[in-house]
Amino acid sequence: MRIGIFIISLFYSLQLSAYREVIDIGIMWGNRPSSILLSVDKGGYSLNGDGAELSKLIEDQTCVVTCDGAQLEVTSGGKSLGKFYQVKLIRNSWGSQFNLKSLAPAIEKRTYPDQLYITALSGRLKLVNNVYLEHYIAGVVEAESGTKQGYEYYKVQAVIARTYALSNLGKFKEHGFNLCDRVQSQVFKGVSKGNPEIIRAVTATRGLVIVDSDINLIQAVFHSNSGGQTVNSEDAWSQPVRYLRSVPDTFSRDMPHYTWSTFIDKNKWLDYLQKKYKYPVDDSAYLQQALFFNPPERRGTLCDTKPYIPLKDIRKDWDLKSTYFTIRSEGEYVYFEGKGFGHGVGLSQEGAMRMAEAG
Repeated sequence: MRIGIFIISLFYSLQLSAYREVIDIGIMWGNRPSSILLSVDKGGYSLNGDGAELSKLIEDQTCVVTCDGAQLEVTSGGKSLGKFYQVKLIRNSWGSQFNLKSLAPAIEKRTYPDQLYITALSGRLKLVNNVYLEHYIAGVVEAESGTKQGYEYYKVQAVIARTYALSNLGKFKEHGFNLCDRVQSQVFKGVSKGNPEIIRAVTATRGLVIVDSDINLIQAVFHSNSGGQTVNSEDAWSQPVRYLRSVPDTFSRDMPHYTWSTFIDKNKWLDYLQKKYKYPVDDSAYLQQALFFNPPERRGTLCDTKPYIPLKDIRKDWDLKSTYFTIRSEGEYVYFEGKGFGHGVGLSQEGAMRMAEAG
């Protein structure tokens, strides 16, 4: 089987049945509110409760939706509109956008495109943005990349974000939507407003995705900075993927997230290894390896022999920025000196930014 990566247009590939023009995104998923304030940013909306229209909302009009057990109480202008099991904000014209502000807990206002579906879930609101795919991609590009990058980089991020979204549409199926708005999927904070080049890049790449030699969508994963060398997929997760191989990445060097360091109490570090992995800290050779770790190249485990300790677990347990690090003993502490930020698999965003700048 040939190993190859290709960019193709969804509109000319009948084999890609995953294409959707509209997808459902669980928003504010990590900190679901119990009460929200809705208003119209532009355009117009119909506010529906259990399938019946309650009112029409135009710019500057507001309503509050509050979770009350299994139902939702809706108020507008100080007047209760009733209690319902499902509330929908349905756009009346293309390009309509709504503002959503969480009242409990307090979260700053965000502006979202298209439509909103609301139900109750475990005493809080489940908010689902029913959104046109390309509007979603623009929001992801801004949330993941910021507003200070160039047009060529935004095109790359748009193709990757679109590929990732379409290849992971079933990730949150059990929750009733396709993707969430956090790093478990892709960060999404609503409408892209910060740089018109983002919209231009998304429009220019509309329908473009990355596929392998079998015309299957690739796993379009990315991270902030590789530290100078990317990671094999099996060293970050469980399965090897033939196109997600460790390769040198000189473009990530000396970028903002290229290096990091931290101190950890030596006794806590050794106690962690002993309790979690039965690491023989009383053996001088093993102790030396735990206190002075400096592999010649990037690797996936702390030890070459049992007990194999995945560096991805160390990163997670100690909240480290990457798995690309060295360790040395310094008095009562061990000093971790690392490179990169993120899981290290696939595209390095900062490396790609530098490549785009270089042309």
